This record gives sequence, C-alpha cells and structure tokens, in this order.
Amino acid sequence: MDYSKLKVAELKELLKERGISATGLSKKQLIIDALEEDDAESGQPADQQEEEDDAEAEVEMDVKSTTKSTRSSTKRKASSPTPTKQAKKPKPEPPAATTVDTPTDSGKPAPPVTDAQYAPAGATLDIPIDDGVSAAWHVFVDPDSGIIYDASLNQTNASNNNNKFYRVQLLESSGSYKRYQTWTRWGRVGEHGQSAMLGDGSIEDAFVNFEKKFKDKSGLKWDDRREKPKSKKYVFVERSYLADDDEPPAQSGASPDNDDDGPKYTPPKCTLEPPIQSLMELVFNQKHFATTMQSLNYDVNKLPLGKLSKATIIKGFEILKELSAMMSDTSVVHSLAGYEELSNQYYSYIPHSFGRNRPPIIQTLDMLKPEIELLDSLSDLKNADEILKKAKETASQIHPLDSRFQGLGMQEMLSLAPSSSEFSEIDQYLHKTCGSTHSIKYEVQDIFRIQRQGEFERFDKSKYATVASDRRLLWHGSRTTNFGGILSQGLRIAPPEAPVNGYMFGKGIYLADMSSKSANYCSPYDSDGYALLLLCEAELGKPMQTLTDASYEAAETAKEMGAFSTWGQGQTAPKTWKDAGCIHPSLAGATMPDTTKLPGATNIPGAYLQYNEYICYDVAQVRLRYLLRVKM
Repeated sequence: MDYSKLKVAELKELLKERGISATGLSKKQLIIDALEEDDAESGQPADQQEEEDDAEAEVEMDVKSTTKSTRSSTKRKASSPTPTKQAKKPKPEPPAATTVDTPTDSGKPAPPVTDAQYAPAGATLDIPIDDGVSAAWHVFVDPDSGIIYDASLNQTNASNNNNKFYRVQLLESSGSYKRYQTWTRWGRVGEHGQSAMLGDGSIEDAFVNFEKKFKDKSGLKWDDRREKPKSKKYVFVERSYLADDDEPPAQSGASPDNDDDGPKYTPPKCTLEPPIQSLMELVFNQKHFATTMQSLNYDVNKLPLGKLSKATIIKGFEILKELSAMMSDTSVVHSLAGYEELSNQYYSYIPHSFGRNRPPIIQTLDMLKPEIELLDSLSDLKNADEILKKAKETASQIHPLDSRFQGLGMQEMLSLAPSSSEFSEIDQYLHKTCGSTHSIKYEVQDIFRIQRQGEFERFDKSKYATVASDRRLLWHGSRTTNFGGILSQGLRIAPPEAPVNGYMFGKGIYLADMSSKSANYCSPYDSDGYALLLLCEAELGKPMQTLTDASYEAAETAKEMGAFSTWGQGQTAPKTWKDAGCIHPSLAGATMPDTTKLPGATNIPGAYLQYNEYICYDVAQVRLRYLLRVKM
C-alpha cells in the first residue's frame, strides 16, 4: 500500500486501528515510517495486512454495535461495581484440568495438564500488571469462570531477523468507579517497545479489544489459545500465576503480627553447620540463577523463572524432538525452511535474548545440544525456585537456610573433617584423576557424605540388588544452579519429550572415572568460580555394553543384549581399581580407581572418546554418596 497518498488524518486513523501510539509522530513521514515498520514486523505485505485489518474492523463494528445495543437496553452504567457480561458469547466454565490429546511414547494419552489461565479456587495468585501500566489498574479475572485476561505472545522469524513479543491485558481500575481498558505493548525481545491503551472504559469494549488483538496476532480465538500455533503468527506462551517470590523477603524488624507497641520480632537463628550454610547459599544463589540463564541466552526478563510453567518447558522439548527427528531422517533432504519454522516455534515458546542479532536456525546437533541443556537447566531451576518459595512462606518460623535444606529432603548430609581418612581418600580421587588435556586446578572447600531420602530403599527393592554386580564409585558434574533439583529429585533421565540424539549414548545418567571429565560440565564461571561434584555409587551390572564411539540408540541396544549400562571406552583411564570400602565401610564391594597409580593409555582400538563414560538407563541404579564443594 502507498501510504504517501493518504492524508495525515487517515494515517493517524490507521495508527489507532493498529494500536500504535501516535506520541512523537508529528510529521507525515514519521507516521508512514511507523506503519511500514509495523508491516515489516507483521511478516506480510502491507496491502494484505490492510485487508485483514479492514475485515476485522467490520467485525469489530458489528460487535460494538451489538454491545452498544445491549448496554442501552440494560441501561447499565460503567460505574457499576459488577460489570455487564458481553452479549456476544457466554464465558466457559473453568475445567479442573484440560487434557492434551498428544499421545506419549507409550501410546497412552498424555496426563491431564492444568490450564494456568484459570484461577484455581482458593489459590494465592500473582498476576503482575505489565511494564508501563499505572498501579491504579489490575488484570481482570472473570469472577464467574476464573479466566485470567492476560496474554503473553512471542514470535520469532529468523529470516526476517524478528524476535518480538506482544503483550495484551484486560485491565480493571482499582477504585469503586470501575473502568475497563485493554493494554497492549509490543517490540523486540529484550527491549521495552511501544504501548497503547485501548477502549472507551466499558467492559464490553475491553472484551472486544482484548479478543480482537489476541486473534489478530495469534490467528486463534481466545478460547482456542492452547491450540496449535498458526504459521507466521505469534505464539501464546503459558505463564504460571501461582504466587512466587521474585520479590526479596521483607527485612522487617518486627513481626507482622505484632502491633507497634508489641515485642520486636527476632529472626530465627540458623541451626545448620557453617559448611552446610555455605552450601545452601551456593545452591540457591539467585544471582547465579540469572547468570546461568543469561549464559544460555534465555530471556529471564520476558518470562521470569517464577512465571515459567512446566508445560512450556515440555513444549520446548517436544519441538526440539521434532527438529532432532528431521536431522536423523537421512532418507529425505529437508529444506532450510523446515528447520526455520520449528526453530521459530521453539524461540517463541522459550524466549531467547539475541539483542539485534538474527536468531540462529537450529539445524545441526551442535546447535541442538545447548538448547537441550537450557531446558534441562530450566527444569532444575524451576525445582529450586519452588523450594525457595516455600522457604519464604515459613521465614517467620524458621531461618531461610534451614528451610531450604529441609526442602531438599535429604536423609543425611554430614560435613567431613579434613583430617579424616574419608576426606583424604576422596581428595586423592579428585586430584589424581584430572586428565592431562584438562587445565583444571581444584581447591576443595567441603566434602559432604550424603544420602537422599528413599534412595537406598529404592535400590534394595529393585532388580539391581540381585544382578551380577559391578558397582563403582563414579563422578557426576553439573552447574551449581542445577543442584536444587538434583538433591531434591535425584539424578534423572531426560523426559520422553526430549530428543534422543541430543545425548551421545542415549538418555541416561552419565558418570565418569576421571574427575575432570565431570568437572567440565560444572560451568564455574557462572557461579563465581565455585563448582559442585557428586560421587555416586552406580550398579553397572555385568556385562556392560562397550562402545568406542557415540551411538544415540545405545539405550535400546543395551536393553536388547540384556545390559543395564553402557561403557563408552576412552583413550585414557585409571590403570587399576580397588575396593571403595577404604573410604567408608558402607561402600565395601564397590570399586574405585587406585590412585597410587596414575591414569594412562588404554590402547583400546578405535577408541574415539578421550576418557571413559558410564551411562545408566534406570535411576534406581544410582545412589548419591558424596558431594564436593570446590573452588576451580
């Protein structure tokens, strides 16, 4: 469309129809520039956009006419404390849960997934107003259906270098004189963008504007928001509205239950030993949370951790699995457009911050693996965030560090004396299994003997308690920010939704006999130079599947041969092994490297890996035994 042929008044009317603020657009060319930029962001030609806008404008006029007639016939004033409902359609009743029809890998229907857009009865909610909205407003929640009228939309288009958001909220004024308007804000992810407030103050007009904007941007009706996203449209990103604790805890000097004249409130003392206090401060360090998410390109400002829903993480895994399937299917030459469409969907669900750089198209395994790591980390961070939330709820009765420790559900955590033989044996295992290709220096801060609640009982009841045994004490490393999830949930195997070829030997728990192999997964640069390493007692079973190179089908081939584990054989490994009972009597029968002899060449023909890897395919095979806090 040639905007230069239109008058300024006509151009301003187009701005109004599209919800674009005219502030600062005093000259005709500035208005034209704003409209052309909006055309480019919409991903379609200007004349096509105009046709759609015109069609929707006609629908809107019809609906407005209907609602205006309804208001006139009922003679209801906007100041009424209970708003008139729209005549155009009844609001749906909130379901206890909506069921996703997508089958699981087992062929059974997926379990019910709660729709976060409905306010649960009796739940404490946190529904923040968007940036730029006055505190005189709050987000409208339908009193009959419980629907929360707040929509976060994302759209990524790698070809056009688009990585943008659109926020729509139906707002209700907080005073006794009720007014209703629709707020919109849009722009590039990581930037504030532009905003507009729409409506004449009535509830009917606010509903019209909200639902029109949602359909205009997503291509879906508001009631169909959980349907499959439309191509080249914005994606609706589900948020969690359960009250979280992104706000720092109040540093009050008095109990909130006391009057000003009453006794002063004294914060409870921490009962944990100093080493465990330091560990809790490291595991739940929120600055490290933010640094980790930033290093993985996750945009925490667009979708804060406390607002990220587990359903959104699962959706991200599902899209990565589709990308993985395309990469694995060598019978068909896949176009770049196919990879781009799925990449765009993924970035729309899982917001990334690329600045002004073009979002990369995920088309290789090397590009896929960091995204799997991101989703794995977000899952652990979400678990840690929930523990933090509960800790703040009990802050007046128990010290926050005590509450965080209790939230982990540990059966035992004992700090070892540096002078003990137990400490010394583990310290030697750490330092003397550092690979020559790894430039790592360790400063051990603390070593904890640990036991997770129920982990020993789980092993004793499993088939692994009676198999031909090959138990070993092996290393596992991960980011410090993942340990809230690891200690509370145990080491886990990637979910069915995750792509299998993102893992070198299939989905499993990965362990090593060289400490530096595991330390490379700790990313200490994101946690002020600190790292956490686990020593795990793993029942590998006899025989193990032995491989000298990567195999994404390793889990299946191990099962076919009756093996419980895979041994990825490396070029360098410990020379001899000894009984781990030298560390603690409970480890008798398990083996560990004999560090009196340094690791050396294995001379295994065709070994591709630098160092050994051991992969267990059942969580019951692995028990956490020691945790090391290390400066690296």
